[in-house]
Amino acid sequence: MANQTNKELIVRIISPHGIVYEHHAIACSVRAIDGGMTLLANHTPIMAALEISPVQVRRTHDDIVDFIAINGGVMQMSHNVCEIITSFAIRARDIDEARVELDKQEAEAEMRAAITNEDSQAFKRAKIALERAINMISISKNK
Repeated sequence: MANQTNKELIVRIISPHGIVYEHHAIACSVRAIDGGMTLLANHTPIMAALEISPVQVRRTHDDIVDFIAINGGVMQMSHNVCEIITSFAIRARDIDEARVELDKQEAEAEMRAAITNEDSQAFKRAKIALERAINMISISKNK
């Protein structure tokens, strides 16, 4: 990437499939397990565990805001590089809304079945699947 100025940072999102997202940015907003935060250039070095949530990146040169859905993970900010390591990430433009809506309906059905069967582990798994689907549905509206 080109030389960065002292007013921008690099945002990089990495999943097991490689780099999902990388851009120069003015700001990056994330939701850590203890609350939301927006990172700007020259931010104090920080590490945080992230929730299943959207990542919002305001790009530098074209002032576009990108939205990326992540399934939790870890964020580290140091030397104007914000890296997010996650098990799964997808950009808004790549989300198949019809597929995600089906995933949401399946998760809701699994939650109802888990309640009926009094299976707390199945309920927890279905709840996480529902959170992931809802996150992607909300992100897909920002294409």
